[in-house]
Amino acid sequence: QNEIDWQKVREAGVEFAVIRLGFRGYDSGELVMDEKFTANIEGAKAAGIQVGVYFFSSAVTEEEAVEEADFVLQAIAPYEIELPVVFDTEPVLAEGARNEAMTPNQTTAFATAFLDRIQESGHRAMIYANAKRLTTVLHLEQLQEYPLWYADYQEKPIYPYNYEMWQYTEEGNVPGVEGNVDLNLWFIGK
Repeated sequence: QNEIDWQKVREAGVEFAVIRLGFRGYDSGELVMDEKFTANIEGAKAAGIQVGVYFFSSAVTEEEAVEEADFVLQAIAPYEIELPVVFDTEPVLAEGARNEAMTPNQTTAFATAFLDRIQESGHRAMIYANAKRLTTVLHLEQLQEYPLWYADYQEKPIYPYNYEMWQYTEEGNVPGVEGNVDLNLWFIGK
């Protein structure tokens, strides 16, 4: 999103932001901090916006998922995080992605390992996914204790189960943010 004017974002009525903390390289396996993380979290908090964070996982073992959670916990230690710490599980569409052959059992185990570690630390944990991922990849009966951040860009969401946050567009416009931005509604739990 380049440089964000968080004060303008707040003045536009935005009350919360879930900021990308980082990711695991889908080919290298390296843990990478988002280069804008510090500026974004500090800018949002200074503007009075409640924050959560998310991490884009490419774990291929439960140990890597715990490593990702510990990476996140170390990075957020200096900050008050009002909203959940989110495990972002999405398919990587690049050929040769290190996690392309993971089974639903494995992916669910990785999500559980990450979320459990975050929850054990005293932070609230959440999972992010779309309907296809939720219904064909993850075993939701094993993830029931964790709230869901659901991505669905249709006028009427198709997922029939409970979710706490709905990402309803990836083409939103917010003063202070250059280009398109994901927009979300938070239904409960703040």
